[in-house]
Amino acid sequence: MSLHDEKAAALAEVLAATGEVIVWKERTLYALVSDNPLSQDLGLGGFDAKGDCTMKVLRSELGADRPKLGETLEFQGVTYRITRVTDHPQFPMIVLVVEPED
Repeated sequence: MSLHDEKAAALAEVLAATGEVIVWKERTLYALVSDNPLSQDLGLGGFDAKGDCTMKVLRSELGADRPKLGETLEFQGVTYRITRVTDHPQFPMIVLVVEPED
């Protein structure tokens, strides 16, 4: 077993034990989800409180269909929009940065 395969197997165990459920395209996936910190972004008419969080999903769970910028997913009953996707072939997880949909 290669180091890449060992990492993927270990991450699958972690997700099975501690992963949180997200729903993307009506598919239930387990992800490692970061906190949702709030920050102040400059918007029209002043500052807006805005939060984002990071969700990491196993590449093998997604198959050929990958999340894209602008798509939505649900986490704990809240709809989030994907604002950034990191899909590095050497890493067994896809990293999504999302923010609550307005």
